[in-house]
Formats: sequence, structure tokens, C-alpha cells
Amino acid sequence: MRIRSIKPEFWRSDDISSLPWDDRLIFVGLWSYVDDNGVGVDKLSSIAADLFAGDIERDPSETFARVSRGLQNLFSSGRIDRYTVGNKKYLAVVNWDRHQRIDKPNKPRFPLPDCDLPVIRETLARVTEKVAPGTEEQRNRGTEEQGLSTLSVSDARSADVTAAFDAAYSHWPKKTERKQALEKFKVAAKKISLDDLAAHVVQFGDAYAATTTTQFTPALGAWLGRERWTDELPTMPQADRKPTRTDQNLDFVMQLAREEMQTQRGIEA
Repeated sequence: MRIRSIKPEFWRSDDISSLPWDDRLIFVGLWSYVDDNGVGVDKLSSIAADLFAGDIERDPSETFARVSRGLQNLFSSGRIDRYTVGNKKYLAVVNWDRHQRIDKPNKPRFPLPDCDLPVIRETLARVTEKVAPGTEEQRNRGTEEQGLSTLSVSDARSADVTAAFDAAYSHWPKKTERKQALEKFKVAAKKISLDDLAAHVVQFGDAYAATTTTQFTPALGAWLGRERWTDELPTMPQADRKPTRTDQNLDFVMQLAREEMQTQRGIEA
């Protein structure tokens, strides 16, 4: 974690004020989490542990859920980039130089986002905007091009779904039966919005990675087929949970009670 500064105008920014309060706090917290180049490891458990350690102790499930949603919202709104290099996930704060001015930045610890990714997204966006001409003089040609445009939109939709799946799949800790998982993802994308579906996969994938061994993590295809995005997020097993101060106090009180009972039995004997 690093010391960062917050400009006063940050809080009055229309872009920032449009974000939910949780997302604003997570966004500012990420500034301390990332390195001097605005890049950090995209790992839910590490981010939550650095920014909300006390909250994890009180309610790990709720904390992981809120942080996961916040990261997805920040990504969807263009505040952070999320990408994979060498099978490792990273995130980068967009417009980092506008938010922080580092006088003597350290050398980059992590790779920067792939510059080709934005080009791919722009290409997909342009495909969906094609409209065939339909003037009287070009009716036949217009009809033909309209059909081609419809195919292009369909292809673009398929590409969007596949791209969303690839991004979400990188967060799922159990990498098995990818082809089946993609088909289930396409089916599920017809039941709920694509953005919501991808967010659920990311959220649950990060939660499984933080709380469950790969052996007991369900395959993504099976998870999607059972529509388990409606389940509660997985949490740490009770046996593995770090005892809270309340737990320790309760154990102490119970120990005193046992000693008192033993003393009473000794007196009665």
C-alpha cells in the first residue's frame, strides 16, 4: 500500500458523483493498492484484504461481494482496465496520470494493458452500427446489404458474448470443459443481460478463488447450467475462519463457567 493524494475537485466531478458510494471508495482505495504506474494484480482476495481487512473479519461474504461488484462496475464504466498477461490477471487505473502525479515513480512491477484491446472493442462496436442503404434506385441492392448487415450484427453479438465469456472465464479458478462452459454461457446470456451474467461469473469466480479449493469449485459449465448465479456467495469454512474478539471472549466466559462448575462440585463433595 502506498501514500496517495486526492484532489479536491475529485469529489465534485460529475463522472465520480455518478458512481455509487461503494465504488468511489474502492476506486480511491485502488490508488494505494496499485504501483506507481497505476497497475496491480487483479485478485479479489488481495484487494479486499488490503482495503477492507476489518470488514472481512466481520462479514467476509458481504465484503467480497461488494468489492467484486465495485470492481466490475469500475471496469464497466471505464475507470479501470482488467486484462490478462501470461495467465495472470491485472488491473490498471485508467487516466492514472490525471489522478496521481508521482515525482519519482518506481520501475513498473507489472505489465501495462495490451494496447491492441481497445482497437478490438472499437471494431466490434463499428460492426453493429452498419446500416444498409434503402433508396428507391437501390432497392434490390439495399435489401441485399440489409441482409448482410443483419448477419454482421448477429456476428458482432456472438463476438461480444465470446469476448465477455473470455474475460469472465479468466476469473474462474477451475479451468475445465471450456467449450461446454461457453455454450452454457451463451444460453444463460439469453436469460439475463450479458453484463450482469459476466459480472456474476467474475464475482463468484473471485469468491471461489478466495474461499474454496479448486477441487471443490464447480465447473463453470455446470454452475451456469444450474443458474447458480442466484446462490449466495461462497464463504470461508467455519473451521478456517479466524476467531474474532467476540469468539475469544465467549470462549473465555465458557472456560470460567466450567471452572466455576468444577469448584462447586468440589465443595459439594
